[in-house]
Amino acid sequence: MASERVAEGGIRARGLTKWFGDLCAVRSADLSLPSTGVCGLLGPNGAGKTTIIRMIAGVLPPDDGELHVLGFDSRRLGAKVRGLVGYLPESAPLYPELTVEEYLRFRGGIAGMHRDAAVEAARRWSERCDVARFAHRCCGALSKGMQQRVGLAATLLADPRIVILDEPSVGLDPGQALAFRELIRELGATRLVILSSHLLSEVESVCAELAVVAAGRVVAHESIERFRARAAAGGRMFAEVDRSIADDPSVRSICGALSEQTLEDGWHRVEFASADLDPRPRLAGILLANGVRMRALGVTAASLESVFVDLVRGASTDAAASAVGGSRR
Repeated sequence: MASERVAEGGIRARGLTKWFGDLCAVRSADLSLPSTGVCGLLGPNGAGKTTIIRMIAGVLPPDDGELHVLGFDSRRLGAKVRGLVGYLPESAPLYPELTVEEYLRFRGGIAGMHRDAAVEAARRWSERCDVARFAHRCCGALSKGMQQRVGLAATLLADPRIVILDEPSVGLDPGQALAFRELIRELGATRLVILSSHLLSEVESVCAELAVVAAGRVVAHESIERFRARAAAGGRMFAEVDRSIADDPSVRSICGALSEQTLEDGWHRVEFASADLDPRPRLAGILLANGVRMRALGVTAASLESVFVDLVRGASTDAAASAVGGSRR
């Protein structure tokens, strides 16, 4: 009923917490996602990603906090939420003795679909996921990549409003991975897709935004563009000059700490970081006044991986500091 809805939007989580005995797998996580688009859930192994998505999917109940999925309170209306979410775990839950066609029809039946609707949906999604040619082959005889694609077709049968994919590209060859990414982009145009992965390249290739999970917390949630901007901002400036400038006090006054190396052709490459927003114009003026020739002056951006590692390292340090006295109530 409409009255069951207590919030709007895609997913709204606040203070989401999950314990397994004395282990806090997710601690006070906050997350806000729209009703359409593709969002990456990125984090190292053991960060809490799978626990978070299982709570969103209604598979696990939160121990504390608030969780609303498409406006419904997941803690009170778990069955309702499960009917709106399609969830593909890392290993597709196939029956190896069933053919692809039998399995898809079976999944349609347990989703409550009418037989004719299940048959039509199985045909449509098996074609879209490129497994129709294996319709009469047993699931257990398929490669790992093909099993994942069958699992994706089964996940989409009932046309879920939210699709959650946990490490979905495991076993896909490069060609299959490209086709899979294109399908994910298409799905994101009409529904919310959550892609959980520990591979930054996979998330960056298809997601408009990402949430970084570390030590059971969401430590960053922003657009891919903003994440790339972090890398650019975290880069080091450099100059290539015809002589050493490492000991020049006027250079050090604006560049702060710097490192210098002599290149094979005898020129010097100087890398530096500065508290100034961009000291390069001032540096160029000083070098010109001192008669120093310069052939390059620019910025080397930090890698996205290094930004991710820094976020994870900071979260792990904070978690270790707060763990003292932090056992389950």
